[in-house]
Amino acid sequence: MSGSAAVAKLAVPYSQLAADYDATLGIPQFLKTRSAFERLVRQYGIDFRSAADIGCGTGLFARHLNLSRRIAVFAIDRSAPMLRIATRNCCGTNVVLLQQDLRRLRLPRPVDLITANFDTLNHIVDTDDLRQTFKRVMENLNPGGHFMFDLVTNCSPRLRHYVKHFRCGFRRVTQTVRVDPIRKLISIFVSVRSPDSGKPIIEQHCERAYSPAELGQALRVAGFMTLGVHAAATSALAGECPARIIVVARKRSDQMK
Repeated sequence: MSGSAAVAKLAVPYSQLAADYDATLGIPQFLKTRSAFERLVRQYGIDFRSAADIGCGTGLFARHLNLSRRIAVFAIDRSAPMLRIATRNCCGTNVVLLQQDLRRLRLPRPVDLITANFDTLNHIVDTDDLRQTFKRVMENLNPGGHFMFDLVTNCSPRLRHYVKHFRCGFRRVTQTVRVDPIRKLISIFVSVRSPDSGKPIIEQHCERAYSPAELGQALRVAGFMTLGVHAAATSALAGECPARIIVVARKRSDQMK
């Protein structure tokens, strides 16, 4: 990356990737997320009549929640370019798009279910900020509301270096992942090349891998009861420490006032 970075143009995260996101990462991940979500909703008997998807990206999952249940859905993201794509994806649905920082989440009204998919919470790299986000999620849930999210843990083999290449028409997208195992930080470099650009445009994204212990403590502090921790790859209850997990949590009874 250092050789190409010297001649590349740096860009704000998701400012360039947004246009190619669904074709490269969004749709494949959405299909996996949708399948796991529906299995776990059935398993836990989760009934919801309103929902919010935080870190909604291009809005694919928010659209699914609306169309599959015919309910109002709030879709929240900080990235304006991603929300512009979400506006197109959610056209004709009852999905309300909001641009917010998750640490200061404020929905127009509380909902029964809040979801966060595909590394959304890993983008929060400070433990105190993660706790604040969980607190805001809890405060925006109705009594007995559920919180379901996925997260990359600090367990191998997910924490490794790798490169992925995608082609979107005449544009080429390269994703390079580097890991700092000591600080549990994941640096993701996204290079976008197009015929009308003489040099690549590069975005740098930073994520943090959390341990299950850190995650459990942050949920307890915020006022959640964890119902289950599942391996994202199979939706089965997690063993020792899967590389990616899906957590199902509920607002604790003493937080329902």
